[in-house]
Amino acid sequence: MENKKNFLRGALVLSIAGAISKLLGAIYRIPLARLLGGEGMGLYQMAYPIYTTILALATAGVPVAISVLVSRKETEGYSGDSRKIFRVSLLILFIFGIILTLLVMQSAHFIANNVLEEPRAYYPILAVAPAIFFAGLMSVFRGYFQGHQTMIPTAVSQVLEQLFRVTAVLILAFLLFPRGLEYSAAGATFGAVVGGIVGLIVLGIYYLSFRSKSKTQGRVLQYSGDSSMKLAREMITLAIPVSFGAVVLPLVQMLDAVIVPGRLMAISYTTSQATALYGQLAGMAAVLIGLPTIFTISIATSLVPAVSEALAVKESRLLNSRINNAFRAGMLISFPCAAGLYILAFPICDLLYATPEAGLPLEPLAFSCIVLAAFQLSSAGLQGIGHPEIAMRNLIITGIIKVILNYTLTSVPTLNIQGAAIGTVTAFLIGSMLNMIYLQKLTGVVYEGKRMVKIALVTVVMTLGVKFIFQGLVGADIHSHIATLLAITAGMGIYGILLLMLKELDWDMVKRLIGR
Repeated sequence: MENKKNFLRGALVLSIAGAISKLLGAIYRIPLARLLGGEGMGLYQMAYPIYTTILALATAGVPVAISVLVSRKETEGYSGDSRKIFRVSLLILFIFGIILTLLVMQSAHFIANNVLEEPRAYYPILAVAPAIFFAGLMSVFRGYFQGHQTMIPTAVSQVLEQLFRVTAVLILAFLLFPRGLEYSAAGATFGAVVGGIVGLIVLGIYYLSFRSKSKTQGRVLQYSGDSSMKLAREMITLAIPVSFGAVVLPLVQMLDAVIVPGRLMAISYTTSQATALYGQLAGMAAVLIGLPTIFTISIATSLVPAVSEALAVKESRLLNSRINNAFRAGMLISFPCAAGLYILAFPICDLLYATPEAGLPLEPLAFSCIVLAAFQLSSAGLQGIGHPEIAMRNLIITGIIKVILNYTLTSVPTLNIQGAAIGTVTAFLIGSMLNMIYLQKLTGVVYEGKRMVKIALVTVVMTLGVKFIFQGLVGADIHSHIATLLAITAGMGIYGILLLMLKELDWDMVKRLIGR
């Protein structure tokens, strides 16, 4: 079993895969939008929220639940149980996937006509429905591999799934375009099915290889005596809170789309002004915040089975070490990202979007890099010790606080769109604190506060250096875009050197990350 591998290496593998997938997901939209236009993209986008919401409810918690149970059983020496968990979960998701796919296909007419009030959306909804089935099966395989702390199959399948999806989206949309926008949009949504099939095949190949290797090594399967029904109940019990939790944020974001522009109009902004400000917040600033989360989510994914393993062997020092290592890695990424986005908010938005005013919401929102990382990592810790319901409850509390604060603060004239950003940061700060308190109470973990302070001080020095360099370059009549890029590069250098000098980033850690 590969559970002795450093989980940070697994996090790095997932981070690279996530970055590649995000890049592919961003690039393909450019030619697709040129082909379909605004109307066609609207039809395309109408189908996806339905697909992603159902998918989140059905499968979001499955990889987490399976990885926790498999890691626990493997650590206890019951490798037969982990196989049984895999088979039972695969059967459940196979049946569940077929039922959900058929339900969506049967309801496509009703959803298009009565919910979306756009009859042409029927074809994109119908086309994307089978992807639910394949995504469900993939979640089982990924959870199984993650339980063995083997992240390569998840990473490779993720990249290939996205690559084939993007390719199919563009080809099918182009081929079906002469038949009409609704058929072209349907071809684009069917790309998710193509990607799902490829991803499942890749995972199946890895699984067969994994089984073959186990047979070669002559492993004897040990069983605890737990029935398949009992293991299924355990899996479902762990999966349900995570799945419901995965739907909370999309719902909150949907409420934001209504609340924030409405509150801006309540303080005398026009409809177009309110829409533009919301676009700067959600479509520009929030996108930049999402970049460092690629890495922190990957660390969180790797942390779940690592914590579960440490708990199973009752190694409190190992448990403490893994939680703190995860937080350390997460903060090493999120602190400089938050500082850089804050200090260069306006020039970065000018560079990327030609909309420097988007820096207004980005300045306060930048700090969400830190609180989101803390929330993700602490949630992963709670899931790893078998308490996903606590993470879900705290997420719901966070969502409610965010809605209340966004409603209240956005209507303050001096804050306006910054109020929504401040509300988001404050809500997740409270949520992450709740998670960390519960995690400490349940595990006895002692957080490394001194190390966090050291990283924060290094970040402050880096920030001052970046500000000085940027102002100096602009003062020397260097174009703002070039000055921004040079200041970011210099900041990365300053940050890295200071961490090495203070031994917060050492070569041993780097070697572990790259697997040497």
